[in-house]
Amino acid sequence: MSHAFRNFYNRLREQMVLLTIIVLFAAIMSVASPFFLRLSNLVNIVQYVSVYGITAIGMTMVILTGGINLSVGGTLALSAWVCAFSILQGIPWPIACAACLAIGAGVGFVNGVAVSKIGIPPLIATLALEQITRGLQLVFSKGKPLYGFPESFLEFGAGRALGGIPMPVIWTLLLFLVFSWFLARTAFGRTIYAVGGNPTATRIAGINNSKTIIIVYIMAGLFASFAGIILISRMDSAPAAIAQGLDMQAITACVIGGASVTCGGKGRLIGTFLGIIMMGLIQNSLDLLNVSAYYQMFVQGVVIFIAVSVDALRNSDSVSVSRLISLFKTKA
Repeated sequence: MSHAFRNFYNRLREQMVLLTIIVLFAAIMSVASPFFLRLSNLVNIVQYVSVYGITAIGMTMVILTGGINLSVGGTLALSAWVCAFSILQGIPWPIACAACLAIGAGVGFVNGVAVSKIGIPPLIATLALEQITRGLQLVFSKGKPLYGFPESFLEFGAGRALGGIPMPVIWTLLLFLVFSWFLARTAFGRTIYAVGGNPTATRIAGINNSKTIIIVYIMAGLFASFAGIILISRMDSAPAAIAQGLDMQAITACVIGGASVTCGGKGRLIGTFLGIIMMGLIQNSLDLLNVSAYYQMFVQGVVIFIAVSVDALRNSDSVSVSRLISLFKTKA
């Protein structure tokens, strides 16, 4: 067994519980609905989760540094609207997409500086940027959607690759593969884990924690903006109310996959990928079973609550099994 394959197997084994849940869930749904296991439906699941799946890659990196990013929805909304508006004004779509990514990087830079240099808590800093970017997008759009993009741009998010696989699926799988390797194999990827796991030790070792955090927030902004490009291209529209709840969906996927929002340095992108698949399965199953949209929101809220609660319990010394056992022994 090669070293690379053995490392991949070990990382996959860490997610065995989640994998088992996904398999059992799929088995139950294959009985409940004859449409569930159709290839077209399975591809649709990945396509459905592509936007917050791509966003969750950047969110995972932020969480690994011990931070959080509540501004990804506003970042996507503002940058995607600028992209759409620029295209409709006759600007070539590659240049419009570059402007979109520049906005994402700019918002990420402000987030990173606010957190690492000014010392504002990540929750407060990114929530403020969410309000700012959402507000700007509403001011510019005046509540009106944009639509009617050129065919060449629509191929970016609505086209299909060889074999009829939708482009959002291709982009999602490709980005997860590349950045899984990036986090596991590059020096900067390991630095991200180190800064989140023990910032004091990295500072003593000469690592510039602030620079690392700023770069990570910039990357998170780029991922959100790139997801926005795919979204408006797939929809051939840039709605006024776009990417609502994107931050919570991305965070939930990260936490379900094993990333810790209570302490940095814990989590893998393979877990985040399984997390978005799990969320996609839940959403798809509710649709196939004709569950009301009101109940769907309730179920998603329960999933978020359980995911965050499990993360808190998993990382809390006060509820460790050993302490509980010792407590019962003392009472006995």
